[in-house]
Amino acid sequence: MEQDILRFLSQLSTVQERALSVLRRKQEFLVKPDRDGLMEIVAEEHKVLDLLQQCLARREEILADARQKGYAVESISSLCQRIFPRSECLRLAEEAARQSQLIQFQSRANWMMTQKSIVHLSQMLEIVKTRGQGKSTYHRQSEKESSLSGGFVDRVA
Repeated sequence: MEQDILRFLSQLSTVQERALSVLRRKQEFLVKPDRDGLMEIVAEEHKVLDLLQQCLARREEILADARQKGYAVESISSLCQRIFPRSECLRLAEEAARQSQLIQFQSRANWMMTQKSIVHLSQMLEIVKTRGQGKSTYHRQSEKESSLSGGFVDRVA
């Protein structure tokens, strides 16, 4: 069982490193901005997602096998801690958990940069809509002023 877990953790580590690499490259494309680079990286993101889903399925198999053998565990880390407390298995499981946190952080950073771009585009649309004049969409206005305002948000349906 330990060898299966070690193989799984090794594979997971490789996939996590690839995921971080893709996320960092995506961040570079978001910062530049490089639309063509972003379009190219989509296929690679899908491949990494497929690999992560395969790892998740393998993780579930390992945990189900452990439960059949009588171990009440909910994670690979807890399984390693319970069965192999002083082995390489536990160290690799803890490293995988740290890598997972880095992936989450990088994903959030990329999401925040994307949101900033969306806000910028929204502001540009507002400028185009109002022809650079008038009040902001979120400013209360009279009926007369409404023809000059940002009608994307203010208009009553």
